[in-house]
Amino acid sequence: KNLYNIGPHETRAASFESDDILEKLRYDCQEPNVWPETGNCTFDKVFKETFQAGFEIRRNVGRAFIRSIARAMEYPNLPALFSEDEFSAMGLRKYPIRRKINSNMYSDFDGTLLRELEHIDSTVTVLSTFNNDGLEVLYKNQYRAVPVTGENSFIVNIGKLVDDLIDNKVPSVRHRVAEVDFDRYSITYFLGPQFDADISRSMSGAITQAGLKYKVFGEWIKDYLGAIELFYY
Repeated sequence: KNLYNIGPHETRAASFESDDILEKLRYDCQEPNVWPETGNCTFDKVFKETFQAGFEIRRNVGRAFIRSIARAMEYPNLPALFSEDEFSAMGLRKYPIRRKINSNMYSDFDGTLLRELEHIDSTVTVLSTFNNDGLEVLYKNQYRAVPVTGENSFIVNIGKLVDDLIDNKVPSVRHRVAEVDFDRYSITYFLGPQFDADISRSMSGAITQAGLKYKVFGEWIKDYLGAIELFYY
């Protein structure tokens, strides 16, 4: 798949020196966005404004989702974990038509040829599939097609890390993208807790799965990003 990603940062300090790994990561995560410079000033301006507006809309949706969970489950301290969003990201994804079949892209679950392997997200996902089908979720031991979002709707999905924080009261859904015979586009936005958010215990005080190894989200994301880099590169 091809990606174009942006985050919440447009500027950062010129340089930073520290022997503290987490402080260095805190600085690195503020990497400013890089915008296209095509030579067409009108296109570049509209592209940037469109992406910035889309980012803000999705951030608001993600935070509203967290506030709704907090109200419904009487977890008033939950939104405070998301008051900053240093690691939030929005990506335009293009899944080109497959020219060759890779045997590793068949599902281990039922043998279906996939565009995106089966997985469970970690944080909060706000997804736009437009009119492109292919997304499937696992429900009652069977993968089922998810309706497309169209032009003006979103799919909001909660990930395993956030699920643990709310005592597993909202399920994190395993999902995938099945093979389709066209170039498939989508936009994903990921909202995670702030860098210093305590992820070691749930809202009820129970030790989370992440809490067996980590105290704050910054520690967790350091290892998570390293695993993603190894997987893809």
